[in-house]
Amino acid sequence: MEISIYNFFQFLIIGTVVGFLGGFMGVGGGVIMIPLLTFWAFPAMQVHPDVMVHLAFGTSLAIIIPTSLSSSLAHSRAGSVTWKVVGLLALTGIIGSFLGSTFAAMLKGPVLKTLFGLVLVVTSAQMLLQKKAAGEAGEAFVIPKPVPTLAVGFLVGMFSGFFGLGGGVIAIPLMVRFLNIPIHKAMGISITFVFFAAIVGAAGYAYNGWGHANLPSHCFGYIHLSGWVLAGIPSIFMAQWGAKTAYKIRPFRLRRFFAFLLMIVGIRMLF
Repeated sequence: MEISIYNFFQFLIIGTVVGFLGGFMGVGGGVIMIPLLTFWAFPAMQVHPDVMVHLAFGTSLAIIIPTSLSSSLAHSRAGSVTWKVVGLLALTGIIGSFLGSTFAAMLKGPVLKTLFGLVLVVTSAQMLLQKKAAGEAGEAFVIPKPVPTLAVGFLVGMFSGFFGLGGGVIAIPLMVRFLNIPIHKAMGISITFVFFAAIVGAAGYAYNGWGHANLPSHCFGYIHLSGWVLAGIPSIFMAQWGAKTAYKIRPFRLRRFFAFLLMIVGIRMLF
């Protein structure tokens, strides 16, 4: 199963869109990438249904690696990355990410897709109903306590590995709500943590998908290598632009936009 010209441009478009949104929202972009891979790119390539969702999750995490690295550098230059918090999140997050990817490999694709949609709808509803966080009103940022930070890191890591996301879709609301981190700060911390979680999660999908009979060519386990390269290159540059644009938007509007985006994608995954 070779890559056609149409497939070539599909991955370039996916990388461009995901890169910008990933940098703009402080997430890896998997909330957009997985539906695009599942409903658009992989069906056009006639990928076998038995491996399509797993392949989308694994490839998503692989593409998130260069996207999150590029975006985190932009957020770091803006002063939105607190490395002590990133370190605590990553300490437990990388364990959770590998466990999540291993558990996901045991489930059927339709089950994963339904669970993915439900999580996005619930997360978006929570963010839409939440009032402005204290940190958004201009209060000083205070480094959260280690124990709740470690707990958030593990939960986000599990979510990341299980659903093939960087984890920003759950990391940002958890940091804003439970760690009292302002959203722009949470975005920078999230995307930097996402980089580490994506590496481990992608490794888990590569390992658990190794040698599967229904995988197309150009695959390394549940990672489509051609798609990874073609989408990863434009995502690096677009993530920088997205991160710079984010600082020109008011925090409350940014959160509302993020929530509506999650709701739309979640409903699409369910139906």
